Amino acid sequence: MSGGTVAAAAGRIGLDPDVVDRLMKQFEGFPVPTGLFDPSTARPYQLRKYGLPPKPDPYRQPLLRQVWDRGFGRPMKLQPFAFSKDVLDLLDNVQYRPIPRSLDVIPVGETRIETSTNWSGAYITANQDRQFLQIWGTWTIPDNLQLPPPSRQGPANIPYVCSNWIGLDGQRLYLDSSLPQIGTASTLANGITTAQAWTQWWARKNTNTAPLPIGLAVNPGDDVLCVLTAWDPKTVVFVMVNLSHPVPVGMAIQGSPPVQLPGGKTVHPDIAGATAEWILERPKVVGQPTTPCNFPDYGHTKFDLCVAVEGDAVDIFSWSTGLSQVLRGTRLLRMFQMFFDPARTEFISMPTKLDELSVRVKYGGF
Repeated sequence: MSGGTVAAAAGRIGLDPDVVDRLMKQFEGFPVPTGLFDPSTARPYQLRKYGLPPKPDPYRQPLLRQVWDRGFGRPMKLQPFAFSKDVLDLLDNVQYRPIPRSLDVIPVGETRIETSTNWSGAYITANQDRQFLQIWGTWTIPDNLQLPPPSRQGPANIPYVCSNWIGLDGQRLYLDSSLPQIGTASTLANGITTAQAWTQWWARKNTNTAPLPIGLAVNPGDDVLCVLTAWDPKTVVFVMVNLSHPVPVGMAIQGSPPVQLPGGKTVHPDIAGATAEWILERPKVVGQPTTPCNFPDYGHTKFDLCVAVEGDAVDIFSWSTGLSQVLRGTRLLRMFQMFFDPARTEFISMPTKLDELSVRVKYGGF
């Protein structure tokens, strides 16, 4: 679909043409093979052609190979991505906006416990003189969202949404950071839980941003695997695989975000590779940057196979000699909310590190 056609379609269905144009410049799909494709027997050039992550050597990178095999160790179906009318319709109906971690306003004494009003989960930092160039994670999409207790319920006209995702960077202490991320959003409406797959590349100087629903079919209760791989300092390949189908179904998208500076100049930010995150988020409401979505009682969710690869540089040439980092030395993020009448602050989403590959996030406080 051409840029002019997309802008015209966006105008008809109520989208901001500027947002659509930016997303078109950010993301593009890969070719897909006909029928089933078995990554485990594919040549490296085939994996690259279809946007799939390189296959780790089982002797030099045994842990990474185990993680890779979980998503790509058997025949699968690859689904193409394109800016079709269906994608535009999905985008027009998105009611949430993932945003960077909000500023902490309450102290926590433990050195590896931090707080946020919109993020809950775990993150790790790259070792000195190294940078993350890949991150992996799996989770089960929350399948039974519930209304929170009456004292925590919000306005009736705002949706109840939470989102699971993995990403690179985006921490507030990196002033020029960007945040490539991929995940699933879970929405509670009229007593029914629905799910959607999305990706986004947030950049600090971009204010008018939107997640891109990728059109990969996911349902509450499905197991998904996601991986982000930096092919160069300005390009990331986003891959999601729905593992719950009898034959796994995956989609790969390539992204590189143009950012328009106040003077009109367009730049593409570099990936810092400083942090890797596994996050359960409370997103914002569309068109209301200071208003969070209502936060559902999601029960609990678990991020598993939490592995990131760090190398000497953020590019695919560093990948083969990269080191796998797990949740050793992780920092945990507790989500809190401030309430009134009576005035109080409560934790509403709490992470627990289960082992070096997994973290559980649970609704509520202690």
